[in-house]
Amino acid sequence: MASTTARTRQTTAARKRAAPKPVSGTGALDFEPIRIDSDDDVVEERVPLFYIGTTEYTIPKDIPPGVGLEYLRLAGEMGQELAAPTLLARVLGEDAYEALEKSKGLKDEQLRRIIQIVVDLSMGRREKQEGKA
Repeated sequence: MASTTARTRQTTAARKRAAPKPVSGTGALDFEPIRIDSDDDVVEERVPLFYIGTTEYTIPKDIPPGVGLEYLRLAGEMGQELAAPTLLARVLGEDAYEALEKSKGLKDEQLRRIIQIVVDLSMGRREKQEGKA
């Protein structure tokens, strides 16, 4: 039994190494493996989401799909209301999240709008630009 466990670990380790290109022929699939850039290769552009006084708080222009997937998983496990703080903290960053928490000037409607924008962008929904349908 110990040899089976060692073999399983060895097989798992082998799968984590760079995969060879698929060989055409019997048993080959009709697609190429999908190559995803490593985090080091991704440049994150940020855009302003809100201001507190004159301090600007930004979010990524393109929120990675994994953030939306995490939100969906958490929303399924504990509900949207309880998943929203985790999503906000991840997208805004801890400093911006804490600034919202401590802001005495934040109105309910402003908070609802910030949450809705972050949820929509995380789920791949873009805001409608004024004058466009």
